[in-house]
Amino acid sequence: MKYVIKFIFILTMGFVTANLSSKDKAVYELHSKDELFYLGEDSRAQDSKEKWNLEELEDFAVTSNPLYLREKQNIGMARGDIITASLYYNPIVNMQQQFIGANVKSATGLPETSFIYNQPFDMSGVIPQREKVAKQEFLATIASFRDFDRMFRLRLRQNFWTYLYVTEQINYQKEFLENYQDLLDLTKLRAEKGDISFLEYDRLALERVQIEREYRNARILRAQVVKNLRVLIGISDINSPLSIKGRLEFISTKDFGIDLNDFDIEERPDLVALKIRQQRERMNIELKKREIIPPLTLGVEFLNKGNENVAGIYAATPLPLFDRKQGEILKSEESYKKLGFDVDAKRNEILSEISAAIKELQARESQLLDYQKMGLLEKNKEVQEKSRLAYIRGASNLVTFLEAEKNYLSVLRSYYEIIYLYYNALESYKASIGKMDTSEY
Repeated sequence: MKYVIKFIFILTMGFVTANLSSKDKAVYELHSKDELFYLGEDSRAQDSKEKWNLEELEDFAVTSNPLYLREKQNIGMARGDIITASLYYNPIVNMQQQFIGANVKSATGLPETSFIYNQPFDMSGVIPQREKVAKQEFLATIASFRDFDRMFRLRLRQNFWTYLYVTEQINYQKEFLENYQDLLDLTKLRAEKGDISFLEYDRLALERVQIEREYRNARILRAQVVKNLRVLIGISDINSPLSIKGRLEFISTKDFGIDLNDFDIEERPDLVALKIRQQRERMNIELKKREIIPPLTLGVEFLNKGNENVAGIYAATPLPLFDRKQGEILKSEESYKKLGFDVDAKRNEILSEISAAIKELQARESQLLDYQKMGLLEKNKEVQEKSRLAYIRGASNLVTFLEAEKNYLSVLRSYYEIIYLYYNALESYKASIGKMDTSEY
């Protein structure tokens, strides 16, 4: 009878869901899957055949993220500044006709018609120098974008490794919970037989509640990480599954082909941008000095008055008696000195940043290499299995068993946390030397 009721219930639910519209069905599935309340993003993605690795995430992000693309537009804007700076002065055309007397008694005589053509000329090379300054700013904009790209990829990779770290936590905690349920059933059976007290069963059940709480917290944390990844890679549709491909496994810097002492701080994009802007300011000083000599305007005039036709030429230029760009020259000189200090300060900052990143990376790697030599995970698993077997056979008490279980979880958590911190330190090192692409090594 029990199986008949189950069959009728399943058949009824299948009929109801089959008659739902696609939108209603999606809503029904969303509220009928418990995982979505913890993941919020990837319970469907876990069954998705399409999984993204780190390289695919980066490639998609740099082509789809609006914030990334917005920053890239600065390069096109700087290119427009080059075009503007390279353009020559426009000519001036003036047409004039005189036919009204100045007062009532004056006679205008024959009307006068004049045509004037003026052309300013660059006498001191202002336009070529202005174009050089604009080109330097263009190069600085490219360097600034490369620095933005460096920090963007660093943040994306940090979230990627966080996702893998939390996923490892979820995987072993889930397995742990399943094993705990078997132990609970066994303990309950032993308590009912009178072999042990029901107090041991209650303590084991309370311990399982604690582990389940950590398991749920880890899934909530992964949902937050996925939210950050969606923002970074530019996926706005929450119905699009996002599944990450990869495992949190230790790979040494030697296997990556990375030499920690092979770097050049002069290649850091932010330092490059500062140095280029310093050179731009030096060129700007020369530009301001050239602007002291104003453009020379040459004009041609043609005048017609009755039968009289007169042509003439003239030249005009401002006299730099008072304003000789003194303030702008001084400002550019001080700005050049300021940028020089900025460059020196940035060099010191980069050296300190690289040194700290190398020390952290070496410390994490050394610890993981020691764990690898001693076979930490294998020994931890072996001790756990022996402890469980001893408890099942009645060779150990509940206190000893629970302590061994806590140690097992603690070792797993510490091991994966160190791997996560190792990869974070590795990405920080790459960012500190300005090489976020492995092909650059």
